[in-house]
Amino acid sequence: MTRRMLLLAAGLAAAAVVAALVWLTPAGSALRGVWAAQPQPDVAYVPSPRPLPPDEADHAVPPRGEVVIDSRRQQLMGVRIVPVQKSVMSAELRAAGVVRFDETRQAEISTKVDGWIRDLQANFTGRRVARGDVLFSLYSPALVAGQNEYLLALHGQEQAAQADVPNVLAHSERILDAARERLLRWDLTLTDVRDLERRGRPSETVPFLSTADGVIVEKMAVEGKRVMAGETLFRVADLSVVWIEADVPEQDMALVRVGLAAQVELDAYPGETLLGRTVYIYPTVDEQTRTAKVRFQFANRDGRLRPGMFATVRIAGRESPALMVPPDAVLDAGRDQVVFVALGDGRFEPRPVAVGRRTRDAIEITRGLAEGEQVAAGAAFFLDSESQLRAAMQSYAAAPGAAPAPGSAERLDISFRTEPDPPRFGENQFEVSVRDAAGQPIADAEVVVTFFMPAMPTMNMPAMRSQAKLPAAGNGVYRGRGEVLMGGRWDVTIQVSRGGRQIGSRQLTVVTK
Repeated sequence: MTRRMLLLAAGLAAAAVVAALVWLTPAGSALRGVWAAQPQPDVAYVPSPRPLPPDEADHAVPPRGEVVIDSRRQQLMGVRIVPVQKSVMSAELRAAGVVRFDETRQAEISTKVDGWIRDLQANFTGRRVARGDVLFSLYSPALVAGQNEYLLALHGQEQAAQADVPNVLAHSERILDAARERLLRWDLTLTDVRDLERRGRPSETVPFLSTADGVIVEKMAVEGKRVMAGETLFRVADLSVVWIEADVPEQDMALVRVGLAAQVELDAYPGETLLGRTVYIYPTVDEQTRTAKVRFQFANRDGRLRPGMFATVRIAGRESPALMVPPDAVLDAGRDQVVFVALGDGRFEPRPVAVGRRTRDAIEITRGLAEGEQVAAGAAFFLDSESQLRAAMQSYAAAPGAAPAPGSAERLDISFRTEPDPPRFGENQFEVSVRDAAGQPIADAEVVVTFFMPAMPTMNMPAMRSQAKLPAAGNGVYRGRGEVLMGGRWDVTIQVSRGGRQIGSRQLTVVTK
């Protein structure tokens, strides 16, 4: 125990020495200023935010801010700038599906009497059979007894015919007909009955024939197996026609109706297209996936379509003009769709849009964009992550009363430069140029530059922030000196206000030496 206490004391002493050395360095001096400038959490009560109701929490949309990405980072992220184009678009529906058996072409084979299987010929699953093929021979005491009864009835009918007694002859014929009908109802054929008459003695086993054409997809019959009347021995499916059941999104159901022609592409046969038609639309929608099953029918004479294969079904609708963007330009954010509009100089603005039809190469935009606007494609996810981070840090850096009133923000062109460039640890000169959408300088604004670095818990460093208010230097230029607390990556927010209301902002990243 004493040894453990000594080791613990030595560890605490070492940590204290390291902390003291860091605290006494110039960087530590800067950190002390940052700590002193931050409010103490134990002297001011900050109320917890009101929790959202469950419905609102499930669909809450995270805030997004304008993103600034230099050309080098755009190349690394794979960002492409593409125009919003108006073109003719066909309402093509694409849905994933699976090849299924045609349920109207399936048959179940069973016996109508008890017995034992002998001489099994249909002895493996997948064997193709035709109507009338011998599947197995059946030994059944009931069948043997039925044959004997028929032979006795046949003999009685012959004797009655020789006696030439009309009533006896008619009665013997009725008995013979009943015995024959019983054998036929046990699936013996007229050929089997005639063979029995010719032999004059019962057969121990009777051949059992297939009642359908197709492929054996299930086989329960085994050599020597005892079977009961009505027990399923084979399931046979005719694969000359198959179904493909596809899951169609709820919003695309208006494009589907029974009788429409459909094309199918299968993963097993890339580059080939098969033709079929829509035969049935299921009456329900899956509550989890919000899709409805649609059934398509396809001819399959050569047997290439095998149940269980994955397929892609396409239905072409009418053509109409539409605004289109590439599929990778639209980010599906829960219930919302977002695109990032390129504003120039590496700036991207998140904008919610409404989408319509979709094809393999394009998505229709029904609201939110205009023809000729530029959007980012290829890296929407990365831009969205950066946008949400920027919005979060802007809300942290902005003063409580500096938020712009709704509708008060203007489209400003804000540029930022430092002397030296890049800035260094310590004091630097900042210069901001502000112009309106028409390119005219804005000279009556208040400009604040905020440098922010997130906390680094692993280094025991809190979040750091420094601000510099830049005085006007004329012609829309604001110039002043500000301090960079340490070298590293800083998130910079430039806020432009007029009359106490924010009219514009810009976020960017700088790396200081």
